[in-house]
Amino acid sequence: MSHQLREWLHRHTDSERTQLAESARTSVAYLWQLAGGHRKASVGLISRLSAASNHELTLEGLRPDLHQLLNQPKRRRKAA
Repeated sequence: MSHQLREWLHRHTDSERTQLAESARTSVAYLWQLAGGHRKASVGLISRLSAASNHELTLEGLRPDLHQLLNQPKRRRKAA
């Protein structure tokens, strides 16, 4: 579930939701599915949503699982 997206959708008008969806090349219905946790946004869709929302929507907010994975420190390899 994306609390960030759910909050964004509740704060904005129908026309603003439609504009965001069109700019991100998706549908408002799909945005609600993402917000409800029924679907997970791809990295490409997250990038488009972030740009379309003037960076109000973020990787951290939309997919905290990916954000955490991408920001984990790299493990050091043992010297051979």
